[in-house]
Amino acid sequence: MVAVAVYMVLFFPTVQAEEMITEVSLRFSDHDEYTRIVFEAGSEPFMGNTSVTTSGLSVLVRFPSGFTLRTPGNFPFQTAVRGKTVTIHVTYPFRLKVLRLYSPSRLSIDVLKTGNGEPKSERAGKPGDSVQRSRLTTPQAMPAIRTVIDPGHGGYDFGIMSDDAREKDITLFLAKGIEAALLRKGRPAFLTRRTDQFLSISERATFANQKSPDVFISIHLSTSDRFTVYVPFSEEGGQALSVYELYGTLSRQRRFVEKSKALGEEIGKSIFEGLKTEVVQQEMSLPLLESVGAASVMVDIPRTAANDQAARGMFSLAIVRAVSSYGNKQQ
Repeated sequence: MVAVAVYMVLFFPTVQAEEMITEVSLRFSDHDEYTRIVFEAGSEPFMGNTSVTTSGLSVLVRFPSGFTLRTPGNFPFQTAVRGKTVTIHVTYPFRLKVLRLYSPSRLSIDVLKTGNGEPKSERAGKPGDSVQRSRLTTPQAMPAIRTVIDPGHGGYDFGIMSDDAREKDITLFLAKGIEAALLRKGRPAFLTRRTDQFLSISERATFANQKSPDVFISIHLSTSDRFTVYVPFSEEGGQALSVYELYGTLSRQRRFVEKSKALGEEIGKSIFEGLKTEVVQQEMSLPLLESVGAASVMVDIPRTAANDQAARGMFSLAIVRAVSSYGNKQQ
């Protein structure tokens, strides 16, 4: 009799363990020369394997595994979460100081402002130092002009449409390019919208006024074949304003009309010199411009120029030159 050994092999399905989701909280504190951002989580291995890098004007925080993020509603920077990365969009040139802290485990990121106003080393000069005083009176040491750029339309408001382009997308693209160019020059710049979202005239004006700008530029497209720079309408005669007119929402611009005209002239001249094309400056009563307490203009770009990559680049540079020239003349 032959003994036969029988082996039974049992197959069990492999169970994939679900990735652990870590809860991360974000808090911040604003200081004169930097903003401190702190990420905190209970797991030290998790925070210990988190990395921080930069890309342009963005801070990228990469976590080692899945997470949920709690962000305060008044956080000053826009954030985006994609996969295991949090992107923080900073609105000015900066450098980073990163610290890892424990008990509890947290990551501290200081976003140090650079390029805004005079350098710290110059501000720290002794009162009796004539060299320091001389350097502080140069245009480069004066406070940088603040610009708010308003990309027209957005969300369900498409603006002018063609087969392959929508006004709301083109104006946002142009505005981001102008913002980046201004920031590279150390001039603070802000966008009324950074994404495809609808904003009312009131919301755009409120955002602009909260930034206390020196310059406000709203960008739109036109079916015309020429650039048009709109400045707020001004009444001649120099009549005194009533208290209501002086401080009313729609009359904030009344105190800045001459500055708006000067800004419009600089923009028109810069576009003409850069693109060698006709530019028209026109006065018009526009609620958005009238609601902003700063030198304010609206620029209409021909759709043909907006669809040309080279022309878009030259237009952005023309706006930056105009803002710089206007700012230097106002200081």
